[in-house]
Amino acid sequence: MLTDNKVVIIAKLSLFMVSYLMKICSVELAGNEVNLCFLSLKDGIFELIECRKRKITLASSTEAYQMRQFHKEFAQLMQDYKIEHVVIKERLTKGKFSGSSTSFKAEAAIQLVDSVEVSMVSQTYYKQLLLDHPIFVEFAETGLKKFQQNAFTLGCLFLNEKAAKNAIEL
Repeated sequence: MLTDNKVVIIAKLSLFMVSYLMKICSVELAGNEVNLCFLSLKDGIFELIECRKRKITLASSTEAYQMRQFHKEFAQLMQDYKIEHVVIKERLTKGKFSGSSTSFKAEAAIQLVDSVEVSMVSQTYYKQLLLDHPIFVEFAETGLKKFQQNAFTLGCLFLNEKAAKNAIEL
């Protein structure tokens, strides 16, 4: 459902409904592209935050100027949307499915943004989160672009886990 240029998705959080608000940017690093999905969670309801950027392309990771521009653009985006947390899915460092050097440089630039906390989610932990906190939303209903699907899933899982931990602490 679309309200005030924001897509609202009701999440079925099993066993808890907490008054908890967090705005995050979930990131999928794919080559020289950084796919973004902005989400918040409050009272068991996910809200997709409309953003002027769905992806940022890193023009050249070998030039310091381009890396500074990427860092500045990403930091400004986080500040403009008042994002407090960035979550990134870890990539393998070796083997057939390892991440590119450009993606690791983009990750480092993101981690250096002072205004946000950055969390890395390992493949193993990601799979465990899928089992513990399944997502009850059809991706097609979100209105997001296909390239944002992995970032969306990661963001939902991360917020579900944070809400579950917050509920246990209460």
